[in-house]
Amino acid sequence: MYFGSVKFFKHLIYTVFFGWLAIATFLAVFFGVKYGLEAKKNAEIATAANAELDNINIPDGTTVEQLFLIMTAKGYSSQEILDIISSTDPQTLEDYIVAYAEENPGLFGEMISAGASVEDTSAEYTKLYPDLYADDPPAEFKEDDGTIYLTFDDGPSANLSDILYILNKYDIKATFFFCGGEDEISGERMKAVADAGHTIGIHSISHDYEKIYESVESYLADFYDTYKNVYEATGVKPQIFRFPGGSINNYNRLTYKQIIAEMTRRGFVYYDWNVSGEDAVHDADWTSIYNNVLTGIENNTSDKAIVLLHEKQQTVYVLEDVIDKLIADGYHFGQLDNTVKPINFSYRD
Repeated sequence: MYFGSVKFFKHLIYTVFFGWLAIATFLAVFFGVKYGLEAKKNAEIATAANAELDNINIPDGTTVEQLFLIMTAKGYSSQEILDIISSTDPQTLEDYIVAYAEENPGLFGEMISAGASVEDTSAEYTKLYPDLYADDPPAEFKEDDGTIYLTFDDGPSANLSDILYILNKYDIKATFFFCGGEDEISGERMKAVADAGHTIGIHSISHDYEKIYESVESYLADFYDTYKNVYEATGVKPQIFRFPGGSINNYNRLTYKQIIAEMTRRGFVYYDWNVSGEDAVHDADWTSIYNNVLTGIENNTSDKAIVLLHEKQQTVYVLEDVIDKLIADGYHFGQLDNTVKPINFSYRD
């Protein structure tokens, strides 16, 4: 699995370093002129460090900061670690430099982006879909303590009726981030969710990450198609949404800030998650989903747990047992609305 692997940390390690190094040092590393480092020395450092990384047994849950400490404990400086990355994976480094420049406009000007630029078309996309605005944007978010928010992505599916049956049995209201569906049965399923009083949010009608996150215009087009589909089926105008893949992912590094800004300007609120059942992975089963949810909630340090689940058959099998355990442990459940303070990802998550 790429996420959490050594390769993943190797690609991401320098996102932490950017905040620790002086601007001058960063620029010098990028352009390969600091202290006149020779190519031979860089290659030797990279070879040695990659051998070290390949031999490091990184336990689950290791953070980027912890990996940094491992490398520095073995004698590598921040300067050398950046050299390693630049010599072994220059394209990834360039991609992150562009993203970093976007996060820090004005710090480096045009130089830091090395000629790359992100086109600002806000004057155009703000005029698109004039009816695509939240009806009642929140003035402020409310705080809550110890609430569990069950959320289900990628529906409606054939498993939805079983999920609704279980939720109704325990009188629990949940949140469904729908992809929509233009056929009659999909419309009936979504309406059943609305009629049962659950919250409906927007997800993505296409789930084509490369297309959706290509630009703000592309994202708005997908969102609008999903929004129309859900509204026509349910009569509900969703006020909240969830980004496919989460608000920050490998596909939207160059566009996520503009997309978030535009959706926020339109009054919509987005929700990531801080607990995941990992029920959509190919080898998910009762045990893995049960343990992922309960362990995630137990280790959660936030004032609430937003649990990511999907409308999968294996999720149906385990859902009632998860609910029983959480109730026994004293937790209570709620449904998201646009007044609940969001859980949002960042590059440090």
